Amino acid sequence: MTRKIAILGGIFGAAIALALAVSQLAGRGPTAPAPQTQTATAPVPLPGESEEELRERLDAEREAMLDREWPRHGLLTKTQIVVRQSPDPDSRIEGWLRIGAHVRLRGEPVITPTCASGWYEIHPRGHACVGQGIDVSDAAPDDDSTMAPDLESALPYRYWFVKEPIVPEWFQLPSREDQRTAQTFVDRFVALRRDDDARARRFRAGELPNEPSAPAAAGRFLDYANFVASNGAEVRSSRRFIRTVRGTYVKEAQLEERTGSSFEGVVLEEGVEGAVSLPVAWAIRTARTMILRDEDGVSRVVDDEETEPFERLSVVPWLRRQRVGDQSYHVVRTDGGERLVRDWFLTIAERRDAPSGVADDEPWVHVDLSSQTLVLYRGQTPIYATLVSSGLEGHETPEGEFRIRRKLVSDTMSDPGSDLGDDAYRIEDVPWTQYFEGSIALHAAFWHSQFGTTHSHGCVNLAPRDAHYVYLHTWPSVPEGWHGVSTDGTGVEGSRVIVTR
Repeated sequence: MTRKIAILGGIFGAAIALALAVSQLAGRGPTAPAPQTQTATAPVPLPGESEEELRERLDAEREAMLDREWPRHGLLTKTQIVVRQSPDPDSRIEGWLRIGAHVRLRGEPVITPTCASGWYEIHPRGHACVGQGIDVSDAAPDDDSTMAPDLESALPYRYWFVKEPIVPEWFQLPSREDQRTAQTFVDRFVALRRDDDARARRFRAGELPNEPSAPAAAGRFLDYANFVASNGAEVRSSRRFIRTVRGTYVKEAQLEERTGSSFEGVVLEEGVEGAVSLPVAWAIRTARTMILRDEDGVSRVVDDEETEPFERLSVVPWLRRQRVGDQSYHVVRTDGGERLVRDWFLTIAERRDAPSGVADDEPWVHVDLSSQTLVLYRGQTPIYATLVSSGLEGHETPEGEFRIRRKLVSDTMSDPGSDLGDDAYRIEDVPWTQYFEGSIALHAAFWHSQFGTTHSHGCVNLAPRDAHYVYLHTWPSVPEGWHGVSTDGTGVEGSRVIVTR
């Protein structure tokens, strides 16, 4: 079923991209705002045309349009640059481009006092100053997919945990002498910190005389339990270094790779016999079943010794709630018949009415803080359900109705989780990030697997596969080649995020 959805989504996405591109070309000047619709007429196959042939035709039509209307090519060479609404560094932000991306350009560059190299119009909207990090050519650049994020996998990059007290991050692959100098610096820092943390901080800042210095080739030192994102690796002098997405290097032996939880939610199909539909129940701790017995006219609940318990994070065949005496239970289906599970061992994702004015094809998200669940809808129809981890006490996720305001393939965050320690405050390139209220976002969490329980500093944490699915199915769409898009003041519509308790 997931594969079928992906195929249809790809075809429909191609149709949307083509329709949006065509609509933007109609009578629009170089600085006029793009029409901001999220819908397009569904693709209609020609007589006898297969799904693959339809996809190929749509792709060919889109490429022909790009070659005609956006004939120039841009290759991003700097870590990240901003796309502006107009050729002005003070105009509103439309989105972001990241190193390794390939974008299409049109027209001649607009030279301004703030950009001597010239501003180019970027497909499908906005402008960027090429001098900030875009190589412009008339032909498509050589493919260097190692620099670009993987947009089809659960995680866009590989992620690494810093496992030593401090670890040097290098501007370039270091020599052995550089590494020896760095190790001397690290050893001295660790020794000082054992006795005097304040003095150790001053040493690290280079404020103590007659002490070892950090090597010039080290851009900075990473703290224990920080994370870095990587898009490749290189070897020098038999030592392997990961290349970060910012083009720096860290010795792999000082890191541990984290791939995240394999947990994922469920695709929902209402009205299809045997398919998953709401409500959906998960075990949020290992749940042993129980049996209701009547003995001398008194109902008693006793342990079921014959049925295997439901493992944490497994989907449970839930039937209904039931009270026995003053206790609440869940009634579940097992091979041995109906059984009971104590209330606090399961959590349930249930249907919610759509907010007022939701269009039939409009995606929106409901986060239930009480059950720690998320349901993704299209119009009135639930299409996906999963577990989340929202904010801990003192860092509560805000309740209310919001809109996605910024959507990025990845973004760096501070203090995103509770299990990283007081000193571990930075995670680079948190995947599939969708901000809906200030710094509060839906995003992937690859550093824990406590879904179904509160665990964050306010954001809504999802397992990587779930965050990727939600990212792909919400508005706004991120244009091809872009790293992120903003809806603030742009007229682009972001999906609603409803947070309740």
